[in-house]
Amino acid sequence: MKNGIHLMPLPELRGRGFEALLRELGPANAVRFLGLYYAGSGDYSQDRDRWLSGVTIEQVEEELRKQGAGGNE
Repeated sequence: MKNGIHLMPLPELRGRGFEALLRELGPANAVRFLGLYYAGSGDYSQDRDRWLSGVTIEQVEEELRKQGAGGNE
């Protein structure tokens, strides 16, 4: 136990997590839920750096204002 937090071994976590999904969602919805998540591929950090290269916070704020998502209105 570290800092009062018990981290279970990954196989146990996986099994108990799936049991909780089955109990709470039922078999069909548990499988549908799991289908929402996948590992994907590539390197998100490198992709993000490429997508955002040269973008300033001011440009992001301006774009949010244009879309009505500024929160100050």
